[in-house]
Amino acid sequence: MSSARSPWELFQQSCDRYASSPMLIYNDQTQSYEEIHRKVQAFAELIRPWSFRMGGVYLPNSPAFLIAMLGLKSEGKVFVSLSYQFKGDALFELMDYADVELLVTDTKGWETIQPRAEEGNLRVVLELLPDESFRVHELPNKARLLPDIGEDVFGICFTSGSTARPKGIILSNSAVAGNAVAIADYLDYGVQERIIIPRSLAQSSPIAGDALTAISRGGAIILMNNVFHPAIFLKAVQEYQAEQFFIVRTMLQQILDYPNRHAYDVSSVKRILMGGMINPIRIFQDAASAFPNARMYNAYGASEAVARVTFAPHEEATQMPWVIGKPLTGCSIRILREDGTEAGPGETGEIYIQSEYLMDGYYKQEQATREALTPQGFRVKDVGYQDHEGRYFVLGRSDDLINQGGSKVYPTDIEEVLMRHAAVCEALVLGVEDAKLGQRIVAFVSLKDGAPSDRSDLNRWCSLQLEDRKVPKEIHIVDAIPRNTIGKINRKEVRALFQDRLEVAASTNKTVHPLQGGDSHESK
Repeated sequence: MSSARSPWELFQQSCDRYASSPMLIYNDQTQSYEEIHRKVQAFAELIRPWSFRMGGVYLPNSPAFLIAMLGLKSEGKVFVSLSYQFKGDALFELMDYADVELLVTDTKGWETIQPRAEEGNLRVVLELLPDESFRVHELPNKARLLPDIGEDVFGICFTSGSTARPKGIILSNSAVAGNAVAIADYLDYGVQERIIIPRSLAQSSPIAGDALTAISRGGAIILMNNVFHPAIFLKAVQEYQAEQFFIVRTMLQQILDYPNRHAYDVSSVKRILMGGMINPIRIFQDAASAFPNARMYNAYGASEAVARVTFAPHEEATQMPWVIGKPLTGCSIRILREDGTEAGPGETGEIYIQSEYLMDGYYKQEQATREALTPQGFRVKDVGYQDHEGRYFVLGRSDDLINQGGSKVYPTDIEEVLMRHAAVCEALVLGVEDAKLGQRIVAFVSLKDGAPSDRSDLNRWCSLQLEDRKVPKEIHIVDAIPRNTIGKINRKEVRALFQDRLEVAASTNKTVHPLQGGDSHESK
């Protein structure tokens, strides 16, 4: 186990031990720990003349992202991770909120920022050029007084925004490094293994759970760009002999549905981690068949706890619905009743996380911090239970519970059944306001290409598999269920997107016009 107390120390230790080993593979170029270290030192020298505390990185997946992050940490700066998906007002609001003083971006990013660069706290922009040099843009903005967030700060990463506007999470060096090492220890991550990262680096989960996990063992990072395609991913797995990856369900489903996936050698893959949402058993089973040498893991965590809190190993993830397993070293979970007392085995309650890797708080949001970091632990607002073997299970968000005519139902119960239908690609269940029932159960379903199914078939399937009280009142077949930039479903956005169809179905009891050619009906 590493004794490092910060991500910078993790990197330094591996540079000392594995200087000539590959650290980063990107666009068919391999760079060693020694080569990356030299570039980090050069970046640190570049930024040293400016007096600043908050250093933002607004870049797509690239070596420069990691080099800038590590260079900022070598100089004791606060690293502010800005997703390349942010544009326009959303980007400027986050930069201003996080008090970014120096920003690292590329030419496209500079062109986006330039019209409003002389706003807020931004005083230096480093524009990355194609030859890896930087063009410096100094701005006349005056420095503002920054809040005291302590010295042991790794940086500010933003929440995914799947339930609300993104909040800035203050993460300590010790929390980020500690969680990365705990993940590597749990997975028995081998020295100099290769991890492939197909998703954006911009959040705490891929930074700690992927990149720093690999760095902690002197491993290589195979970094994909921000545009995901199953053929490019599978080719990289085959060519660079990737041994591990974390992936969200949307991406994994694209791989499984890709007609030429059998043409690629994926025998090197030893572990596949999936998380970010509640996933049906079927996706774990299908992935296990497609990657026969890999063990599946269901990973549960929160950005506020850096990356991971629990893991469900292969035998559980492929057999038990909603299982998230047992906590990592340094983490624990409490299940509490509404009155705040501890729930017993098998009893449903609200989940609270206790962890050595919890955030220090939300940046400049004291009230939100107090609501989240309670004496009982971090309030996730998920609902679940613990079984008699000590395993934990998550049923969904506390505010997703549907109360239909006094009968309470979790959407995951119904989604799991719908996802077992051979024609179903994706399913989402909502509770929709209803004058008679309080709420009614509504399902949105997307089908696999060419799958022969309709609303009546799906309704029969649900009637055979579910209690009557859980059978959806409406089933809408749509082309796709929208997700955010990291693959999560925002139920509020889905509800708003389909609100007109819900209103028509409720008022007319007739066929609802399809979404982009889909088939949407009310279930009788």
